[in-house]
Amino acid sequence: MTRLEIIDLLTGNKALTFYIVFALSFIINRLPYAGVFFRTVNTMLHESGHAIAAILTSGEVIKIEYRKDTSGLAQTKTNGRFSAFLTSFAGYPFAALASSILLILTINGQFKIVAFILLSLVILNLILFVRNSFGIIWLIIFSILLIIIMIYANQLTQRIFLLFVCMIAFTETIASTAVITFLGFTNGKKSGDLSNLKKITGVSTAFWSIMNLVIVVSILYYTVVNYFPWIKEVINQQVIE
Repeated sequence: MTRLEIIDLLTGNKALTFYIVFALSFIINRLPYAGVFFRTVNTMLHESGHAIAAILTSGEVIKIEYRKDTSGLAQTKTNGRFSAFLTSFAGYPFAALASSILLILTINGQFKIVAFILLSLVILNLILFVRNSFGIIWLIIFSILLIIIMIYANQLTQRIFLLFVCMIAFTETIASTAVITFLGFTNGKKSGDLSNLKKITGVSTAFWSIMNLVIVVSILYYTVVNYFPWIKEVINQQVIE
């Protein structure tokens, strides 16, 4: 099959393009360097969730760090227990909601809006929050890559690239939620946000694992059922019958 034939196939079958990118996102997620680079998109969404929750509840963001193992840190100063609770809880649900919205917009061909949202988050993090060297370098490289793709690439390349970025964030949300849920039941002291929630509320990390899981899974399930091609078509056909 020639390059032109491949392009024609992908262009003519958006569902096929979607699932090829979906499969590639799982593969590249596990690669040492490329995987770390793209999975950091999910870290940005997660830590931005903490930052936004702190600001909305009259708190303050002191700094954010992105690390080479794709973990992150949002150091905030909150205004009371309720602010501390929302700030600690916001990370995983916000990452799930943001990755779902970005993926839905990409599926619907809103490439410029997706690029604008990602670039806005990058600039806000770069100017206001992120202070460690890895985080700053990642934000600069990712923003340059995003700008180059949106200015110089054709529509098919933009679609595939943004689908890939959003899929990475989407699938990493699934993986990170699974890990934190497991830790919440087995090793609460190392369960990050859930451990903070336990300190704030006195309620076990297992309880917060379940609450976090229910919210994240609900968001992801809604996205899959309503916007994943073929799956949506099958469901619509069953409803009609």
